[in-house]
Amino acid sequence: MSEIIAATDFSDIAENAVRYACNLAKACDATVTVAHSFIIPVAFSDTPMPVMPVDEGREIAEEKMTALLEKLQAEFPQLPITGKVMYGDIVDSLQEYTEENSSPWLIVLGNSDVDDDSAIWLGSTVLNALKNLPYPVMAVPPGVSYKPVNKICFTCDVKHITNELPSQQLLGLVEETKAALHVLTIGHDDKGFSPDTVMENEELRMYLSSAKPEYHFVDSKDVDTAIQNFVEENQADWLVAIPHKHSFFEGIFHKGHVKAMIRMTHIPLVALHDK
Repeated sequence: MSEIIAATDFSDIAENAVRYACNLAKACDATVTVAHSFIIPVAFSDTPMPVMPVDEGREIAEEKMTALLEKLQAEFPQLPITGKVMYGDIVDSLQEYTEENSSPWLIVLGNSDVDDDSAIWLGSTVLNALKNLPYPVMAVPPGVSYKPVNKICFTCDVKHITNELPSQQLLGLVEETKAALHVLTIGHDDKGFSPDTVMENEELRMYLSSAKPEYHFVDSKDVDTAIQNFVEENQADWLVAIPHKHSFFEGIFHKGHVKAMIRMTHIPLVALHDK
């Protein structure tokens, strides 16, 4: 069975994302590993000291994990659910755990670590995971409940499609969900970009041929708004992108794109990663 890892900090936002992961796993016949990592705060004084021993911090974390697993197992009695408590930064811990134990189909987060001045669900921890973990990573917005995944929108820059395209990760999402794949490219004709640019990209069409995707080209200088409009007009369930320097996704990490991302927080955002 495929594995979904759902990370939690035991906040309401994270618990909502864990439930999203459980419902998704139930629909796709997958298992769920609920992962939590803890750190021990340090009291700053003349001699900085941890506020409690690591063993005590682990005990507290494991008690919270046990309580969460009991709730989830009562809600999803037929779903294989396990818990994992680790010490350290959550992204580093997930990296280490996956290297040693598994190759998950998907990692799901809904972390409440949000910058005060941005007021969005993409906190620094989630951004770090989206950008750096080597598996597909999903960020679930606050309050979003699971519904069947019928349409996946993959937005890409066809001018930078290479043999490094994580096509197997994308095809895996499509295969597990049985969703229709829509490939969206945003460009502007004054830069020599046209619908033919998409249609003539044989590499992209070859990599994704088994999913039989629909290809879409939108002529726009405003990438964020064009993607938002496409997602809404076509009722996409997931937005998928690759966070490298040539993609729109990179814009998430800059303040100028915050407002655009707020408007798109009604669907999960999935990051794929180059090989």
